[in-house]
Amino acid sequence: MKKIIIGLLLLISISVYAKTNVGAIKFGFFNPSATDAGFIVGMEYGKHIDDNLDVCMSFDWFKKDLEDDRYVKKIESAGGEIDATIKEKLSESTIYDFPIMLNLTAKFPITPKFKWFLNGGFGAEMLYTSYNKFKSSDDYEEESEFAFDFNWRAGGGVMYNLGQNSELFGEFTYHYSKPSYELDDYYEKEFDMCGILGRCGVRYFF
Repeated sequence: MKKIIIGLLLLISISVYAKTNVGAIKFGFFNPSATDAGFIVGMEYGKHIDDNLDVCMSFDWFKKDLEDDRYVKKIESAGGEIDATIKEKLSESTIYDFPIMLNLTAKFPITPKFKWFLNGGFGAEMLYTSYNKFKSSDDYEEESEFAFDFNWRAGGGVMYNLGQNSELFGEFTYHYSKPSYELDDYYEKEFDMCGILGRCGVRYFF
C-alpha cells in the first residue's frame, strides 16, 4: 500500500510540469479468468509530459452476460419448417467490472510516423455481479454482490501519428486484479479478473 501511495504522489508531481492535456478512447476485448471474454471500453485523461511520456487517469467498463439452460426437447421440421430446440432457462447472471487506474505510457520512435510504447498502471477495482435463479417463468430469486481490490497492468503496443495532435494505437496488456468480499468471519469470495486485454483506440492532445 505504501508503494502505491508513493508511486501515485511521484506521478502526480511529474504531471504538474506538463502543459498539454491528453485524452484517449479505447475499444477491445478482455479475457479474464473468472468468466468468458467480452467487450471492454475505456477512457483516459491526463497530461502529455513530452513527445515520449504521458501520465493519465483511466476508467474502464466491462460487462458480461451469462445464462444456464436445460435442454427440454427438439421440434422436428415438418412441411418445410425449420428444426428448433426448446430450452428452459435455469439462471442468468451479469458481471460489471470497473477498474480505475493511474497509467504511465512511455513511447519510443521507430519512424517519424510510427512509435512503439510500453504502458503500466495501478489503481482500484469494483466488481458488481447480479444473479437470477428461475424456479418458474414468473418466479425467481435475485441476488447481487459487490467486490473490491487493488489492481495493476503492464503491456505495450504500437501507435501511428495521424497528425500533430492525434494518434492511432493498438495494444496488448496484462491486467491483474482479484476483487473479493467477506462472506463471514471464516470465508471470503474472490473473483479472478486477471487476464489479457487487446484494444485499439485514438489518443488526442489539447
